[in-house]
Amino acid sequence: MALVIPALVGFAVFIYGLLQMSWTDTSRHICESGEEYMMCTDCYFDGTCNATYLSDYCFTTTLTSIANNDAVIVFSGIMMAWLAIFVSFWKRRQSTLAHTWGTTNSRSAPAEVRSSYRQAKTKEMRYNEVTDKREKHITLLQRLPWYIFNSSAVGLFVAVAVLTTMTITIYNYTLSITIQKAMDFSPYTRKYSTEIASFVTGGGSAILIFILSYVYRWIANKLTDWENHRTKRDHNNHLIFKIYLFEFFNNYSTLFYIAFIKGNITSPENPRYLFGTYLKIESCAPGGCMSEVSMQMILIMSVKQLIPFVLYLFKTWILKGIEWIADILFCCNCKRCGKSPWHNITEGEGKPQFAKDFDLQEPAEMYEEYVNNFIQLGFLTMFGTAFPIAPIFCLIVNVFVLRLDATRYVKRVRRPIGFRCEGIGTWMNILEVLSRIAVLVNAILIAFTFDWLPHWIYQCHFKSGKTTQSYVDYMLASYEFEHQNTDGSKVNQTCRYWTYIQPAKTDQSSFWLELMLARMVFIFLFQNVVWTVVNAIELLCDSTPKIVKERMVLEEKIAEEWLDEDEENKTT
Repeated sequence: MALVIPALVGFAVFIYGLLQMSWTDTSRHICESGEEYMMCTDCYFDGTCNATYLSDYCFTTTLTSIANNDAVIVFSGIMMAWLAIFVSFWKRRQSTLAHTWGTTNSRSAPAEVRSSYRQAKTKEMRYNEVTDKREKHITLLQRLPWYIFNSSAVGLFVAVAVLTTMTITIYNYTLSITIQKAMDFSPYTRKYSTEIASFVTGGGSAILIFILSYVYRWIANKLTDWENHRTKRDHNNHLIFKIYLFEFFNNYSTLFYIAFIKGNITSPENPRYLFGTYLKIESCAPGGCMSEVSMQMILIMSVKQLIPFVLYLFKTWILKGIEWIADILFCCNCKRCGKSPWHNITEGEGKPQFAKDFDLQEPAEMYEEYVNNFIQLGFLTMFGTAFPIAPIFCLIVNVFVLRLDATRYVKRVRRPIGFRCEGIGTWMNILEVLSRIAVLVNAILIAFTFDWLPHWIYQCHFKSGKTTQSYVDYMLASYEFEHQNTDGSKVNQTCRYWTYIQPAKTDQSSFWLELMLARMVFIFLFQNVVWTVVNAIELLCDSTPKIVKERMVLEEKIAEEWLDEDEENKTT
């Protein structure tokens, strides 16, 4: 229920965006511009499609204004403060649970050695002072080849995740151009070709992310098994690091590209290409790339949350159906079907409880639950400003998943085997690093992707009666080109494109310098103010509650008294 406060704040920001969406001066002027501004499009340069005007982007800029407003800065600051409070209170909750269950000093207790480590083919032996025995020991030099190989494998799959983003980007650009050029489509479809392509590629990207996640988790388990760590704790720590590193790039690389790269490195005057001169890097629609960030985030989060939900819901019935069909078609015995040895001996009410428990599904590893939750937290904290109602969506989904997991663990899954631990271990380190990264990402996202800062700098720079119409015209750079008409004649035309890269006129140099300086100052101030607040919260909220400390002191005092009594009894 920790998402209740972000959900309420995000809903308020969303309502504010809806209320001011229709009367925003910038979006209203873009919608009413008609054919005043002809935009630069590659297909028009080639003569394969009709001209596109600024007013054609009315729908996109109107939707963008829902999140592209002043309230998003407040929302971002509240989300960062909420994350700091969440981390601090979780530490307190973790220490309370550790004390309640008696696992406060579990790290100092001797950990159980994994069976695969005991069976390792090594002649090295080392004396263990805790167990007072000589044990097998795999040296760092013996494990070094596996570390090098596994590091290369992890880097390869991270590169695969980045290449997947590039592939999706290429497909998005190609599909958008294809729809614009296709005369079989209606003018309405060709008008919104960019939005349609983003929606299609966003859905495909989400499905690819989901598939790659499961493939890499299997590979990460194999790589970690080859490293053959001594204890289960070391094994899980290395496995978690591999999985989350890949999941970070796999889930967020598309959003990072759209928010920070797309539209900031290319223009008609200075085009950029992938693979030489084969594919041109696309640019954003007027008003920035915020609408595409929002759409991609909605699609990725929806698929990431809904597909596992559907699989959890139907997995039991699907497995039962496959088992029933196998019984009918192949008449397989318990060994081939994976049933328990008591399947054909005792049925119905006479079946022992341990036999019924054996037929249940094996519980999933806990890191799978943690990975999904931490990926969701990364979406909310790093890119939640692009989709303010994301906390509401995650809260609703989490409630359904929580009840579904309760049903699964009670009726469908074997009881998990518990083990002693002091806390969530490596996940706490990941949570603290994620909180630091989220602050920096939010600062850069607001400074470079949102439109409020250039508009504010423009108003401060030009105070002598400049209107919003002048702002839109000012932000549209000009590009002259030679266009070939249908009769074969050529005419010189001028198109416009939305840019923050380089000024369209020489008198704009001071404006761009002030804008870049303002962005750097905002990033510096935002992250330092937020980090100061975060550090203050951590100082005020001790990781161990006072009552827990008092109980620990009392327990130590009682233990000392017992030891003193035992010593007195021995002496007497």
